[in-house]
Amino acid sequence: MAGAVSAGAYTAGMLDFLIEALDAWYAAKQNGEAVPMHDVSIEVFSGASAGGMCAAIASVMVQGEFEHIHDTSRRGTTNRFYESWVNKIDISHLLQTDDLQAHGRALSLLDCSIIDEIAEYAIKAGTPKKRDYISPNLTLFLTLTNLTGIPYALENLGASESTLYHADRLRFEIVQPGAQPRGRLAKPLPLGSPNEPAWDLLVEAAKATGAFPIFLRPRMFRRNLADYDRPLWQSINVDPRDLNVPPNWPKPMPDLQTINVDGGVIDNDPFNLAHDYLAAILPPSEANLNPRKPLEANRAVLTVAPFPAHSVFEPATDLSKQASVGNSLWRLIGVFITQSRFFGESLALIADGTYSRFMIVPSDPDLAGLPPLQGASLGAFGGFFDRSFRAHDYQLGRRNCQQFLRHHFVLPRQNPIINEGISKLGGRAEETFDKFKVRHPPEGTGATDWIPLIPLCSETVSIDVERPDRGRINRDTLDYIIKLIYRRVNALIPVLIQDLQSPAQRILVETGARIIEALDREKLKDYLNSQLT
Repeated sequence: MAGAVSAGAYTAGMLDFLIEALDAWYAAKQNGEAVPMHDVSIEVFSGASAGGMCAAIASVMVQGEFEHIHDTSRRGTTNRFYESWVNKIDISHLLQTDDLQAHGRALSLLDCSIIDEIAEYAIKAGTPKKRDYISPNLTLFLTLTNLTGIPYALENLGASESTLYHADRLRFEIVQPGAQPRGRLAKPLPLGSPNEPAWDLLVEAAKATGAFPIFLRPRMFRRNLADYDRPLWQSINVDPRDLNVPPNWPKPMPDLQTINVDGGVIDNDPFNLAHDYLAAILPPSEANLNPRKPLEANRAVLTVAPFPAHSVFEPATDLSKQASVGNSLWRLIGVFITQSRFFGESLALIADGTYSRFMIVPSDPDLAGLPPLQGASLGAFGGFFDRSFRAHDYQLGRRNCQQFLRHHFVLPRQNPIINEGISKLGGRAEETFDKFKVRHPPEGTGATDWIPLIPLCSETVSIDVERPDRGRINRDTLDYIIKLIYRRVNALIPVLIQDLQSPAQRILVETGARIIEALDREKLKDYLNSQLT
């Protein structure tokens, strides 16, 4: 699950429908209905930024009961995806000043108190419910950007230089109470035991992976030195005989406290963590490669990418203008964001028809040139400005997931797993196959009729999810938001200045504050309105 900022609502909606479809299918199998009888198992979630927050919530949600959202006007539901990403988060909360009063200093441009509340609400172990399609050892990877860094020295190479490595992650595993995780470095999350320490760490890790730099507060927690025994740039399936470079910890080093921000800064699409984990489970894949051909595929990574690629190439024309300090700085920020979202090899393989990796991306063919996600505006912060935007993106996530499962997440009948499941139906096999088959095989695969890997087996999931109406923000709401922006800035600036030691930094902040105060509020409102509509 890739980073998305406010478009985490899209990922949340997709997860909501995915679990609803799986529940309906497994209920149909248990009731003896004529449905495909193969099995699937969700073994691992990996996520960065908003995707990491969704992954953390999902690791809890799949363990219990909750209602699925068919009406996005509802409030006060038992669906933590929906409540967290649609009903609870909002720019009005992020522009409060409670954090400045609580901490006495500025830790971020926005007030993160609401994020603390949501994390405590959404990531809490409840009464377990067994789902046969959830692995008993469900594993979770969250990426982090470790601002403290992991020290490495080049002394063994005859040099005195040292460096820091900042791409970090945490690994968790669902376990039965009292049991130990299979993964050597996995933090155990005992079912139904919310007071176990790893659950608190998961809450902090979820907030850390989504801590958009400067705007949202960095998160601090202790780490075990053993987490870094093997370099994090190596695959999680690294051969123990491979070259190992130990961190250059100072002596003595009894404990490690780290400062962490958004995992998407360095690794916005943590595909390899899920891919390599799947390659290692029994039976392990050869050479860390999952079978890719449709007749052989037996495991796959499903990537949810709210912003897979939206940058447009623009040939340089006025070089001197584009190379100016202001333009260069703005373009540099865009470069960091685009590069962190670049999907490289996996995009090429998905486009080439690989059946060990799939991708769900926002799609609304009825729109004429508009981005399908309403949370895409203002650097993907736009969804926070109005609940209707988040409700739209959540519903679109559900709709896109349904169409993906129906038309794209498929394998041919000749695949051994699919064929065995159909064969279990005996005399009902052909009737069931004809009911669920799809006739859209890609050319050159050597297969004809295909079956959805997750068939839509009840009326609630088989009837088309309605296309969501576009949300709208009114000018009264914008007036209120602008009022909050100025109130937040006026409270923030004195605290920022108090923290700064350098006179030059103080002058810079004071100048910025005067510029903001001098802005015409009507022009600011017009700008926000143009971006959000």
